[in-house]
Amino acid sequence: MHDGKSLQSGTTHYMGQNFAKAFNVRFTGRDGTLGYGYTMSYGVSTRLIGALIMAHGDNRGLVLPPPVAPVQVVIVPIAAKKEGVLEACSALAAELRAAGVRVKVDDSDNSPGWKFNEWEMKGVPLRVELGPRDIENGKLTVVRRDGLEKSELAREGAAESIKALLDEIGHALFASAKERMHARIVRADTLEGLLDGVEHGNFVLAGWCGDRACEDKVKEFSQATARVMADEAPNGTCVCCGKKAVYSVYFARAY
Repeated sequence: MHDGKSLQSGTTHYMGQNFAKAFNVRFTGRDGTLGYGYTMSYGVSTRLIGALIMAHGDNRGLVLPPPVAPVQVVIVPIAAKKEGVLEACSALAAELRAAGVRVKVDDSDNSPGWKFNEWEMKGVPLRVELGPRDIENGKLTVVRRDGLEKSELAREGAAESIKALLDEIGHALFASAKERMHARIVRADTLEGLLDGVEHGNFVLAGWCGDRACEDKVKEFSQATARVMADEAPNGTCVCCGKKAVYSVYFARAY
């Protein structure tokens, strides 16, 4: 068995069975046959927070996916001093909490514009604006953080409508991030092609023979390191030595 050290001094993480196959990590199953182990890489720390900020944030601040947002909905009272406004906001918040939504009513003395900016910067997925006109018309004004689109919802059944909208926001953020990720993956068959790929800020998918010396040469030539093994079968030759590829690997630079 391999000594357990991952490539490039622990910076590369292999998931699924790729790591096990690469280093011949096997176990004897209940039926007596040998099988490859399954491995996972867990890093729920500052790296994960940084990845979330980089994947979804924009020039206004954070953009948080609803499942991980500490506050999923912020309710901003409009003309808060007018009769019934704060009471209506509190009633809506109670309804949302009962439906399992994490919600906050911003009843501070700051202006609505200041509150809009503050909660956008904090990345709250959905803002609800509720004022006398909304109450009179039985409507809610809602603003999505991901695209800053403004729309109206009926006050009746608002909890279910808002939960559905939060789901929609989460799926939209995931789809957008996935699209950007795939747009940043290029393939290379040579060291020059790999260098060109990382120079333009991409992940580069390339073949690797499995020899540590080749990985070291890739790092020396391009300042890029192996990040993760691809699930797809290798097709072609090693990006470094030209021998038949044993693994498909994503190479990238650290910034």
